[in-house]
Amino acid sequence: MPALPQPSDFGTTPASTAPKLPLEDRIVQTASNEQIISDEKKQQEIRKAEQGQEKAPLPSLAAYVRTAWQAALTAKQSSGTHREIVKCLNQRNGIYDAAQLREIGRFNGSTVYMMLTSMKCRAAEAWIKDIMLPPGEKSWSLRPSPEPDLPDNIQQQIVEQVTQEAATLMYQQNIQSVSVDQVRARMEEIREKVEKERLDRALKAVERISTHIQDQLLAGGYYEAIEQFITDFVTLPAAFMKGPVIRRKDQLAWTEGPDGDWVPAIEERYLRTYERVSPFDMFPSPGAKSIQDGYLCERIRLRRSALQQMIGAPGWDGRAIRAVITEYQNGGLADDLMVGDHERAVAEGRPNEFDDPDKPLSGVVFNGPVPGGKLRAWGMSSKQIPDPWRDYEAVVVLFGRWVVMARLNAHPLGMRNYYSASYEHVNDSIWGKGVPQLIRDTQRICNAAARALVNNMGIASGPQAEVIASRLMPGENTDFTWPWRIWLTKESKLPSGKPALQFFQPDMLAEPLMRVFEFFFKQASEQSGIPAYMYGNERMGGAGKTASGLSMLMNSASKTLKSVVYHVDGNITKPTIKEHWLQVMLHDPIDKYGDTEVVARASEYLVEQEQLAVRRQEFLRDTNNPTDIEIVGKKGRAAVLRESAKGLKMPTQDIVPSKREMEEREQADELARAAAVTGAVPGAPAPGAGTVPGPGALPTSPPAHLNPAGGRMGKEPGRVMQ
Repeated sequence: MPALPQPSDFGTTPASTAPKLPLEDRIVQTASNEQIISDEKKQQEIRKAEQGQEKAPLPSLAAYVRTAWQAALTAKQSSGTHREIVKCLNQRNGIYDAAQLREIGRFNGSTVYMMLTSMKCRAAEAWIKDIMLPPGEKSWSLRPSPEPDLPDNIQQQIVEQVTQEAATLMYQQNIQSVSVDQVRARMEEIREKVEKERLDRALKAVERISTHIQDQLLAGGYYEAIEQFITDFVTLPAAFMKGPVIRRKDQLAWTEGPDGDWVPAIEERYLRTYERVSPFDMFPSPGAKSIQDGYLCERIRLRRSALQQMIGAPGWDGRAIRAVITEYQNGGLADDLMVGDHERAVAEGRPNEFDDPDKPLSGVVFNGPVPGGKLRAWGMSSKQIPDPWRDYEAVVVLFGRWVVMARLNAHPLGMRNYYSASYEHVNDSIWGKGVPQLIRDTQRICNAAARALVNNMGIASGPQAEVIASRLMPGENTDFTWPWRIWLTKESKLPSGKPALQFFQPDMLAEPLMRVFEFFFKQASEQSGIPAYMYGNERMGGAGKTASGLSMLMNSASKTLKSVVYHVDGNITKPTIKEHWLQVMLHDPIDKYGDTEVVARASEYLVEQEQLAVRRQEFLRDTNNPTDIEIVGKKGRAAVLRESAKGLKMPTQDIVPSKREMEEREQADELARAAAVTGAVPGAPAPGAGTVPGPGALPTSPPAHLNPAGGRMGKEPGRVMQ
C-alpha cells in the first residue's frame, strides 16, 4: 500500500520542547548553554522559513488560500448556517436559547423542556443504524457487469475457431459451403459459453475484492465513522464524512516464538481510514451546489505533537512546520478563534475547553483548483505542473501565514475524498434540513403547552387568598398558611362587613392544555416522517390496534425511511466504496476485475428483511411438488434453502450442501440410474466399449452438431483461451 500522506496524516507521538524562560532569567543570563543554543537554532529556522515564504511569488499561494478561506467563512456565517447548527444541537439537547430563557424568567415561569426532538432523533438513528449497519452483513456489495464486453482478441479467437470448424465440416461432409445461419448460431453458442466462463471468473474475483475491502474498512474505522455520521445526519442540516485517508498507525501484533509462546510486538502499518467531519468545520465555497463544486475548506485544530510528526513526510515543508510551532510557543495561532466558537463548545458539551493552557493549533485544509504558477513557485516541479497557466486540483494546508503542505489531488478525476448528505435534501445546496428543523414549530408549541400546564398546575394546586392587610393584627405572616390556622384580625371600620380574608380556587386547565399538547405531538410525527409506533409507543389507535394493521402502517412508514436512506446510499455508501475500490485497483496486489459496479442496498434492506424471508418460504412451499422439483432440480432447491438459512443467521455450510457437493451428488445419481438401466456396475466399462463394429453393423448417423441439416456444426464449444 502506498505511504502517501494526506492532509490529516498526523501522528500522536509526543515530542519534547525547550521550556520558555521567564523574563528575569533571560535578563540575568541564567539559561544554560544548551538552552541558549537551542533558542538560537529555533530563531535561525524561523528566519529561514520567513525568508523562503517571503520570496516573490511564494506568498501568493498562502494569499490565494487565505482569500478563499475568508470568503467561505464569511458566506457560512452571514447565511446563518453556523447559528442553525447550534440551534439544532440545543434543540436536541433540550436547551432553551438565552433570549427565550430571559422572556420566561420575566414572570418566573417554568423552564420545562419536552424532549420531543431528542426522541424523534433517537428513533431515526435506531432505524438508520439497523439498515446501514446490519449485524453480520454489509450495506453494500460489488457485482460485475451482467453483460461483459468481450475484448477484441477474444472476438477474433471465436471467429478463427468457427472458421476452422466450418472448413473441417465441409471437408468431412464433402459440401461446398455452410449456411450463414449455421455460422451465426455457432458463433452465438461459443460466445455465450465464453461469456458465462468470464462471468464465473469475474464473480470469484469480485468476491475476493469485496472481502479484501471489507477487511480494510473494519481496520480503518469505516463503520465507526458511519455511526457518528448518522447522528449528524438526523440532527444537523448536513453531515460530512472523509476518506479513505492513508495514515500510518502502530498496531499490536502477536507472533509465536520458537518455544510456542505468543509474544506481543508493535507493528507499523499504513491503513485506509475514514472519519466523520463536524459540520462546524466544513466551509464550502460561496454558491457551491455540491461537495465537488467550487472549492472546499476544512478547519482543523491540532496538537503540536501531531504536527511535528509530519516533518520529513513527502509534500510537507519541515521549515514551515517548525516556524508554525515556534510562533505557537510565542503565543500565536492558538488564539485563532472564530465567531461562535464558544457557543459551539457549549452546545457540544465542552464549555471549559478554552481554559486549556496547551491549546491546539488552528489551521485550514484547502481542496480545490489552484493556478499552476502558484504551485510551481511553492516548489512543485515542472513535471508535476507542466502548464503554469492551468488550474490544478490540489490540497493545501495553511496555518496562519505558513503553507506547511501542498500536493496535487491523487484521484484520476480530481474528485475530493469528502462526502455529504442531509436528512431532507435541498436541490442545488450542500445544506439541507435535519429532524430538529422539520419539527421546530411543533417543538416550540409543545414546550409552550407544557410550560403553561406546569404553571397552571402550580397556580391551581391550592386555594389563593385575598387579604385586607389593614385588618390583620401586627405580626401576622401572610407568606404561608397551613391547616387549622387561626388568623387574628381587627374589627372592620367599614359598614360592608367584608371579611379580612377571602379564599378562592383558581381554575385547573389541564385538560385543554393536554389536548393541545397531544395534537401537536402527533403533528411532529407527520412532519418528520417518524411515527410513534416505530419506536414502540403502545398508545395506538385505528389500524395500529391489530398486528396486520400495524404491519401495514410500518410498511407505509418504511417508504419515507427508504427515501431518507436513499440519500445516504447515493451520497455516502456508493462513492466511498467506489473510491476505496479504485485505490485497491490502482495500488493493491490482488486478483482484480475492472468491469465492476458498487451496489448500495441499504435503502432496499427494509423490504428485504420484511418480505424476502416470507417470500422464500412461500416459494419453497409452492414448489414442493413433483412437477416443480423436476424443473428446479435438487441443485436449484438447495440454492434457495442456502439463502434462506443465510438470512436466518444459521450455519449454512452445516445445513445445506455446497454447490460443488450438489454437483457431485447429481453425477453419482446419474451413474446409478445408468447402471440400473444397463445392469452394469457403476464405473465399469460399458459393453462393447472399445470394439470395432462388425461388417453387418449399420453406420451410425453423424452427431447433431456435425449434421448440416441439424442447424449446428463443428465440435462442442470449447473454452477460448484469454
